[in-house]
Amino acid sequence: MKRILIGIIILVLVFTTVACASKTTETAESESNYTYSVDSAKPMYPGSVIVQQTPPPEITLDIPTGEGAVEPTPPTVIDTTTSTTDRMIIRTGNIDIVVEDVQVAIEDIAQLAESMQGFVVNSTTWRQGNALYGNISIRVPADSYNSALRIIRDSAVEVNSENTASRDVTEEYVDLQAKLKNLEATEQQLLKIMEQATTVESILKVQSQLTETRSQIESLKGSIQYIERTTAMSLIQVQLQQAKLYAEITVRKAVVQAGEPVYFYAEISGGFTPFSYEWDFGDDATSTNPNPVHSYSSPGDYTINLKVTDDRGNTATATRDNYVNVIAGWEAGNTVHSAWSGLKVFGQVLLNILIWIGIFSPIWIIVGGIAFYFWWRRKKNKAAKV
Repeated sequence: MKRILIGIIILVLVFTTVACASKTTETAESESNYTYSVDSAKPMYPGSVIVQQTPPPEITLDIPTGEGAVEPTPPTVIDTTTSTTDRMIIRTGNIDIVVEDVQVAIEDIAQLAESMQGFVVNSTTWRQGNALYGNISIRVPADSYNSALRIIRDSAVEVNSENTASRDVTEEYVDLQAKLKNLEATEQQLLKIMEQATTVESILKVQSQLTETRSQIESLKGSIQYIERTTAMSLIQVQLQQAKLYAEITVRKAVVQAGEPVYFYAEISGGFTPFSYEWDFGDDATSTNPNPVHSYSSPGDYTINLKVTDDRGNTATATRDNYVNVIAGWEAGNTVHSAWSGLKVFGQVLLNILIWIGIFSPIWIIVGGIAFYFWWRRKKNKAAKV
């Protein structure tokens, strides 16, 4: 009698798990757009936990029979029908906008999220040249999603792009809840069996199965909570760029010889494309090319001016004073002229030396005479000693 009762209990536990899995499979196959699978290698949404349900191992227990014995509980039947008026939708929006001031716009969007009982997920700003760029992601209640997106759109000078992605996770959610309830029912059955186990071996076997079941329950609860949070709070990601126009001038080589080409570059940030350009190279020459090439015929230092106009009529100017230095190139006449100039300088130096010698000649005569006198006496003394 005891073995028969134990066998019945084990069959009930196995039947409960198999019935749950079978019902889930039938529900999944009945919906053409339902692709979630608990045992699949890839979760249907980011952050979800893949849960694999395995039937409890066969456990042989010494359980008393008769009065007070555990009676098998029939498997829980879950109604997986879903109301079409209460769907669970995950919505994510992306919008790229141009604003007058990026920093102010980011602060306004953060305050907008807080006023709608939402929050800022992350925020970043960076500078490229003189222009400021930024990103901000916020979460707002699902019923405030359209209002938040409209306010952000209306605050922009221009909207470069906008898109919304929606995903229905209702069936996934119902399926997870069904599996959770069946696992909780299995856990209750194992707890009752644990109460009536009489040997250490039986207790350890039941405890092992309880641990596995509890782990699956916690994983399912985490997945359910994730769906609840992401459907309750929609995500809006905003990319911002500054409307104010900035221009800078650069050249490949700032010191060149006369006649050598100079490559000019305009670095533009902000504004609205397309742009028009007005270059002034400082020698009465001009250009309207974005990156012109110009050669100077005469040596000197040249100031460069640039005026940029965007598609909205906004303008920006840039000036580099004495930016390009042009030196004379090699010519035969220049070489002769330089040699003659060098010869004149040498002659001038030599003449200066002779003049100095002539002016100080009395001093040199006296010094030379004294030196000769001491030399003559020294020589005479050496001859007398010999």
